[in-house]
Amino acid sequence: MEFTYDSYANLVSKLRKHDYQFASYHNYRAFEKCVIMRHDIDYSLQKSVELAEFENQLGIQSTYFILLSSPFYNILSKDAVGRIKKIQKAGHEIGLHFDELNYDKAEYDKIGGVKKAIYREIDLMSTILDCDIKAVSMHRPSKRTLQANYDLGVIVNSYGKEFFEGFKYVSDSRRRWRENIDEIISCGLYNKLHILTHAFWYNKKENTLKATIKDFIAKAGLERYEILESNISDLQSIVKKDDAI
Repeated sequence: MEFTYDSYANLVSKLRKHDYQFASYHNYRAFEKCVIMRHDIDYSLQKSVELAEFENQLGIQSTYFILLSSPFYNILSKDAVGRIKKIQKAGHEIGLHFDELNYDKAEYDKIGGVKKAIYREIDLMSTILDCDIKAVSMHRPSKRTLQANYDLGVIVNSYGKEFFEGFKYVSDSRRRWRENIDEIISCGLYNKLHILTHAFWYNKKENTLKATIKDFIAKAGLERYEILESNISDLQSIVKKDDAI
């Protein structure tokens, strides 16, 4: 499968052809045969907006998991909040992408454990975005976290056994499907699918892993210049855009 919007549309079409109903983490029990679509936003909010709006055109809803402490975007910024609101306006749910590497044992002990750290981040994100956060996914989870099956009460743990044993889970992590997604959809063995895709990898035209990453790095210079333009008057007289990027 190529990492293009056309290929993604074909994926959605195949799911529909094989009678999968698009469900959420909250209503999937209402369907005999369903698929939960999930997206982890590791790097780019803008790419996630693009996929969210494309999914809206396809008539499906997904859950987008956002990092509270991403080094690539700041959800306290007006720009980031605006992009997240666009994802919500396209009909999608926002969840917390929890990065356990932000904590060490001493911090967990001080807070009161992993679960309390998750609750604290959910409270912060709910306040920042002024919306309810009802689901969490783990960013780069350790083996211990994967095996923990944290019970978070009313908060859905997308890495809980319910979604990893009761569903067939498949992911495009690192721009590579670990299993043949087409065969999984068509084989008839699974009534419940849990599909993780990363908006970062998808473009209008097929691109390589290396080219996608290089393009992301290059665009960072432009974004930083534009931020400086809004903070330094007449930036062009100091450094011209073409000279800076």
